[in-house]
Amino acid sequence: MTAATPTATTPTPVTVLAGFLGAGKTTLLKRILEDPRGVRYGVLVNDFGAINIDAELVVETGADQVSLANGCVCCTIRDDLVEAIGRLLDQDPAPEHLLIETSGVSRPIAVMDAVLDPALGGRAAVDGVFCLVDAAGFRDLDFASTELAIEQAGSADVVVLNKTDIATAEDLAAVETTLRGPMPNIRFLPTRFSEVPREVLFGTGHVAPERPAVQGNGHGHDHHGHEHHHDDHDHHAHDHGEEFQAWSWRSAAPLDRAAFRNAVRRLPATLLRMKGVLAFADKPGERAVFQMVGKRHTLEAAAGPAPTESQLVAIARTGSLDTAALTALLDGCGGGG
Repeated sequence: MTAATPTATTPTPVTVLAGFLGAGKTTLLKRILEDPRGVRYGVLVNDFGAINIDAELVVETGADQVSLANGCVCCTIRDDLVEAIGRLLDQDPAPEHLLIETSGVSRPIAVMDAVLDPALGGRAAVDGVFCLVDAAGFRDLDFASTELAIEQAGSADVVVLNKTDIATAEDLAAVETTLRGPMPNIRFLPTRFSEVPREVLFGTGHVAPERPAVQGNGHGHDHHGHEHHHDDHDHHAHDHGEEFQAWSWRSAAPLDRAAFRNAVRRLPATLLRMKGVLAFADKPGERAVFQMVGKRHTLEAAAGPAPTESQLVAIARTGSLDTAALTALLDGCGGGG
């Protein structure tokens, strides 16, 4: 984990969608593009014809680029992925978030390397890598394909087990056994029809300690589990019902950095996303930002004033979190209750 280098602009976040043909990558991508929720996405795909974007959304079509009425733009990957990413970042207006759908035989690690290529000058950063797996068809893969699937899943932050509505218990057990064997820390997200909540894909929203929901209550922390998403974000999807829960934690006292790092190593594998703005005792004026997606996490200094209190928000499948244990784990980070 490297410290953030102060730059004039924040790197554009990149989400990578990996997995075999037919696993549901294109369905997920289409869902995002047809309902971008105010975000201007730049998309890189091998064949945007396969996405079959609603014709009413398309405002301009070029040789290797499609512009959509909602501000999103799709480009094909010709030869050089680094060059393609650079072209997208050079758009005016520039995309706010990049999505890269890999080909079925691609290895996500190569895509991640391209995003971090020095030629891009730090203008892009990997936000999350999601590998979609056809849970119903996994057992039918031949040996070589299974090996590639293991490699793809191993490079991912979260493995989306898609088509669980038609997969049998034996199918699901086979996927879990095959992938968890070599990768015990793997994060699984069962789903159907590529319905992945935006909070899982792109984060739990903005954490703003300057505007806490509860303040002045005499306690160092305020933590609560939500069975529904906050309704102050009217763009949230409601079709997930109570499948996911949000959880939050606060500390009025500065945290001990070593204790927090130790707590991070002990976070449960059922956590899908966590984000926070933190204040540490060893650097009183620093604004520290923590982000976690699946098994990836970063803790970096950010521009701006130190928060008046530390806050963390997280999302997980409902019922998968021991919230009392998670609260106790973080309460032990020197934040004093």
